[in-house]
Amino acid sequence: MFKRLFIAVILLGSMSANAANPISELDFGTYELVRVDGQLTGMQMRLSKANGTLLMEGREGGSWENISCDRGCDYRLSTTKESAMYLNSFPVEVQTQFNIACIQNVANAFCRLNQKTESSKGFYALVTLVAGRPIPILLKKIAKP
Repeated sequence: MFKRLFIAVILLGSMSANAANPISELDFGTYELVRVDGQLTGMQMRLSKANGTLLMEGREGGSWENISCDRGCDYRLSTTKESAMYLNSFPVEVQTQFNIACIQNVANAFCRLNQKTESSKGFYALVTLVAGRPIPILLKKIAKP
């Protein structure tokens, strides 16, 4: 009996190490979009929570504005199927080496990708959803909340 319990604990531990934790307060902060050449764009996004609702704000040099979109399309946790679709928009090396967790609205998904073998290593991306297919744009976290 003890042997079976021990094996179950080990299996659950290895499964959770490979599963991506959902987006949480640990992911809140300010991000900047990164161009294809690796340079920062100057366009910033800030993820936070207000009154129990996930809030995405943006700015490009000016003051922060809510960019979550019109009323009724707040960010929500992405389903496993949706997250898998977004992961498939990345190169094959990323698909095989990273887990993904996302929140989304009708226009885009904010995603964290963690390396499967070393979950402390990863990156963030904004996946646009309005072009008919998901298109990932890298983000650099520049400030914590």
